Amino acid sequence: MDRYVHSLRSMLLISGLLLGAGSPAIAASFDCQKASTAVEKAICASPELSGLDSALGDYYSQAMAKLAPEPREALRSDQRAWLQTRNACAADPTQLAGCLQPLLSQRVLEVGKQVRLDTVALDALIASIPYHPAEAAQGLRGYPNNGLAAAWLVYLSRFEPNSGVTQKEAEESRRVAIKALSDDSFSLSVYTDTEKDASVSRARVDLTLLRMLIERSEYEPYDSQRAYVHCFVFSRQGKDAFATFGPLYGSTRDSGAPICSPEGNLFEQGPWQQLARGFDKVLEAASENSGTIRFASYAGWRLMLLEATVAPRDFLTAADKQAADPEQVIRDWTDDKTWPQKQRQQVLAAVEPARRATSTWLQRARGLSAGEAQQAAREIVRQWLNDRLDFIGENNEG
Repeated sequence: MDRYVHSLRSMLLISGLLLGAGSPAIAASFDCQKASTAVEKAICASPELSGLDSALGDYYSQAMAKLAPEPREALRSDQRAWLQTRNACAADPTQLAGCLQPLLSQRVLEVGKQVRLDTVALDALIASIPYHPAEAAQGLRGYPNNGLAAAWLVYLSRFEPNSGVTQKEAEESRRVAIKALSDDSFSLSVYTDTEKDASVSRARVDLTLLRMLIERSEYEPYDSQRAYVHCFVFSRQGKDAFATFGPLYGSTRDSGAPICSPEGNLFEQGPWQQLARGFDKVLEAASENSGTIRFASYAGWRLMLLEATVAPRDFLTAADKQAADPEQVIRDWTDDKTWPQKQRQQVLAAVEPARRATSTWLQRARGLSAGEAQQAAREIVRQWLNDRLDFIGENNEG
């Protein structure tokens, strides 16, 4: 940390989203549907501000749970004072976002250091990449022997031409990152096999290197106090990122696939919760028969939820007309022992409400037209159902 004292002020101003960088406005620490003040609405309207607010809420909760009574009360008092300063930004509506961003960035670092002193500075630099790539690159160079920082410099060279990272610097950084993988022969072999595969794009190769280093860096799900900061990769790199960060190993290692949580609260809504509950018992039984390959399926499901909220237009492609209708499959199901009729009816009753909730969310949160939202919603629900029906069919001993 000492080597960053000289650049701390600028880093506070440039640090971007922590805890799901690139998350949409409704990822804020409060319910954006209930936002009432100008400040709350500004946070909810901006992915950057919303992500910062989520990060602050997460770190604040962790710190409050960790601290002894006296410093905990001091933190609570400081937070109240900070909220007053934050709310004063509303005095000039034309400069509201510009006022909030540095205040939130600084507060995230101040509170985050109470729970992640060793990593919060590096994570702040990583999170700032979409907004200040050149400054992020300069900060990452201060970690010359850090494999994760090196992998991000490779990323910057590939995807952020304004970062100033040259090809020569990227190749040196690649060597540092590969060396950091040398004590994990399996991860190293995954990367080297990808690099040698002529059918894999160079973008995918560099994203694979980044994934390997993220998995080794004690982020979620292994360390609940170090939140993912790479989530902007999914919205910025699209299908390449979804293809790279999803199921890979076909083993328990897939449980650690660095897949960010879905953006927003779509899948927390009642119809989706009802759908999930209707599958609980039959999926539990199927999972017992699936071995460790089930973790690849679980990772694929998580990735699909993320893609549905980050890139819903990916679901506008018309469904294969030869594919089975999942609702009909459920109606035709006859084995009440493996999947009781009551639970199947619960699923069927939730399908149309889930479509409507999804369509409404896509219009409000992602700006899709009514027609686009309805089409994407149908496909999202269809894929969600078929993923689980396929899993049940493959692993049902009955």
